[in-house]
Amino acid sequence: MAGTDHPNDIIELQKRIGKKLRSIREAKGIKNYEKFAIQNEFSRSHYWNIENGDVNLTLKTLVRILNSLDVKVEDFFRELN
Repeated sequence: MAGTDHPNDIIELQKRIGKKLRSIREAKGIKNYEKFAIQNEFSRSHYWNIENGDVNLTLKTLVRILNSLDVKVEDFFRELN
Protein backbone atom coordinates (compact mmCIF):
# COMPACT_ATOMS: atom_id res chain seq x y z
CA MET A 1 0.00 0.00 0.00
CA ALA A 2 1.45 3.29 -1.06
CA GLY A 3 1.61 6.11 1.43
CA THR A 4 1.83 4.04 4.62
CA ASP A 5 5.41 4.80 5.59
CA HIS A 6 4.60 7.54 8.09
CA PRO A 7 4.16 6.21 11.66
CA ASN A 8 0.66 7.68 11.89
CA ASP A 9 -0.30 5.92 8.65
CA ILE A 10 0.97 2.61 10.04
CA ILE A 11 -1.04 3.05 13.23
CA GLU A 12 -4.15 3.88 11.20
CA LEU A 13 -3.61 0.75 9.10
CA GLN A 14 -3.24 -1.36 12.26
CA LYS A 15 -6.53 0.09 13.53
CA ARG A 16 -8.28 -0.68 10.23
CA ILE A 17 -6.97 -4.25 10.23
CA GLY A 18 -8.07 -4.81 13.82
CA LYS A 19 -11.51 -3.35 13.18
CA LYS A 20 -11.91 -5.54 10.09
CA LEU A 21 -10.87 -8.67 12.02
CA ARG A 22 -13.47 -7.88 14.70
CA SER A 23 -16.12 -7.28 12.06
CA ILE A 24 -15.40 -10.60 10.34
CA ARG A 25 -15.34 -12.51 13.64
CA GLU A 26 -18.68 -11.05 14.68
CA ALA A 27 -20.21 -11.57 11.21
CA LYS A 28 -19.28 -15.25 11.53
CA GLY A 29 -21.36 -15.37 14.72
CA ILE A 30 -18.37 -15.46 17.07
CA LYS A 31 -19.42 -12.78 19.53
CA ASN A 32 -17.03 -13.68 22.37
CA TYR A 33 -13.51 -12.54 21.49
CA GLU A 34 -12.13 -14.22 24.63
CA LYS A 35 -13.35 -17.65 23.60
CA PHE A 36 -12.04 -17.10 20.06
CA ALA A 37 -8.65 -16.03 21.45
CA ILE A 38 -8.31 -19.06 23.68
CA GLN A 39 -9.44 -21.48 20.96
CA ASN A 40 -6.74 -20.05 18.70
CA GLU A 41 -4.01 -20.05 21.36
CA PHE A 42 -3.79 -16.31 21.91
CA SER A 43 -3.97 -14.70 25.30
CA ARG A 44 -7.22 -12.80 25.68
CA SER A 45 -5.41 -9.50 26.23
CA HIS A 46 -3.13 -9.96 23.21
CA TYR A 47 -6.07 -10.73 20.94
CA TRP A 48 -8.00 -7.77 22.36
CA ASN A 49 -5.02 -5.57 21.47
CA ILE A 50 -4.93 -7.02 17.95
CA GLU A 51 -8.58 -6.15 17.33
CA ASN A 52 -8.05 -2.68 18.79
CA GLY A 53 -5.13 -2.07 16.44
CA ASP A 54 -2.64 -1.71 19.28
CA VAL A 55 -0.38 -4.50 17.99
CA ASN A 56 1.97 -4.38 15.04
CA LEU A 57 0.74 -7.68 13.63
CA THR A 58 3.10 -10.04 11.86
CA LEU A 59 1.95 -11.50 8.59
CA LYS A 60 2.22 -14.96 10.15
CA THR A 61 -0.19 -14.01 12.95
CA LEU A 62 -2.60 -12.31 10.56
CA VAL A 63 -2.70 -15.39 8.32
CA ARG A 64 -3.26 -17.60 11.37
CA ILE A 65 -6.25 -15.49 12.43
CA LEU A 66 -7.67 -15.35 8.90
CA ASN A 67 -7.33 -19.13 8.54
CA SER A 68 -9.23 -19.64 11.78
CA LEU A 69 -11.96 -17.34 10.42
CA ASP A 70 -11.92 -19.18 7.08
CA VAL A 71 -11.01 -16.02 5.16
CA LYS A 72 -8.53 -15.88 2.29
CA VAL A 73 -5.73 -13.35 2.70
CA GLU A 74 -6.42 -11.79 -0.70
CA ASP A 75 -10.11 -11.39 0.12
CA PHE A 76 -9.24 -9.74 3.43
CA PHE A 77 -7.03 -7.12 1.81
CA ARG A 78 -9.43 -6.58 -1.08
CA GLU A 79 -12.21 -5.81 1.43
CA LEU A 80 -9.87 -3.72 3.59
CA ASN A 81 -9.48 -1.23 0.77
